[in-house]
Amino acid sequence: MGLFSALPYAAVHMDAVAAAAGVAKPTLYRYVPTKEALFIDGLAWTLAELREAIGAIRAVDAPARLRAAVGLVLERVGALSPALTAIEGRGAEFGEHSRRVLREGFDGLRGALADLLRQGVAAGELHVPDIDLAVLMILGGIRMAVHGTGRRPPASAAVADFFLNGLGAQPAPRNGAPR
Repeated sequence: MGLFSALPYAAVHMDAVAAAAGVAKPTLYRYVPTKEALFIDGLAWTLAELREAIGAIRAVDAPARLRAAVGLVLERVGALSPALTAIEGRGAEFGEHSRRVLREGFDGLRGALADLLRQGVAAGELHVPDIDLAVLMILGGIRMAVHGTGRRPPASAAVADFFLNGLGAQPAPRNGAPR
């Protein structure tokens, strides 16, 4: 996945994958029939690992856990940006299996983030009126931030602050003090 994360999908060749794995190309093909199969297996593994990492976050409180989760997702989904672009932009080359793996991987992330938010709500540390919508907004916002804008992804702290603080107005100053 390091090669797929560093290069556009079309620029990754099985010769380079074999060399990175330290095996001969025929050995690689014995285990993985195509570049697409390798890519999809790696994508599934990466998303499952991310889901487990989110579930393993042991920060002090729910806001800190959410910050850590946003940081993980931003970093790892950001690294997958070339891969996501390849799947989403090449419908014919990547079949339904590829899209299913991607959906299932993101479903796992949704579940892990929903669990984190539910725990925060139960502890009284977060107020989330619609957990499913909040999770979709977090993942969708991160995906757009890392690969839909053409600009450098924002810092994870800025993204986490946005989700934790929302679009609410700053409190009005007391006693006429300037803002």
